[in-house]
Amino acid sequence: MRNLLCLIGCLLALTSQGQELKPTVYYMGLPHVSKAAKDIHAGIVKPADDDVMASIMDSMSTENSDTRPFYIFLVSKTLYLTRDKELKQSLGSACRRYIQNRPDDAVLLLFSKTVKPVYKDAWAKAIAEDIDANCETTLKECFRQSRLLALEMCKTDNKDKLEIIYNQIRANLQLSVR
Repeated sequence: MRNLLCLIGCLLALTSQGQELKPTVYYMGLPHVSKAAKDIHAGIVKPADDDVMASIMDSMSTENSDTRPFYIFLVSKTLYLTRDKELKQSLGSACRRYIQNRPDDAVLLLFSKTVKPVYKDAWAKAIAEDIDANCETTLKECFRQSRLLALEMCKTDNKDKLEIIYNQIRANLQLSVR
């Protein structure tokens, strides 16, 4: 009985850490994924810097662990594909806030085998641009603060992957390592 309880506890710990993106057809069939998100993913509606995308960015933080990966994916896909500067800035700001507050969810999805590596690169570039555009001190200090906030919230098992993203951000900001 003790072994069974231990096994259940381990399984719960693994599932609470996050999950990989399922095939997008799965999310398209879920009633609790917004119609707007489905339409943007399907290409029916072009993403814009508006309330619809703000809602999708906000949905990355949903407590629904079943749909969260889809919203992170959709923000990542939009960030990579859009040429709209205002939308890219909004997405970059949302990604920066997200990675600083929920780095484990971001890392688990961005390093997932089911997600294109270019999305991780897009996050790093957009976060660097957000730091550059909104920094009130030196870029080095703003970068350091963002990285420390994210590391503080990140589980030990994911810190190496988070550092990979922050090394890309550092490179995009053209900052030296020391």
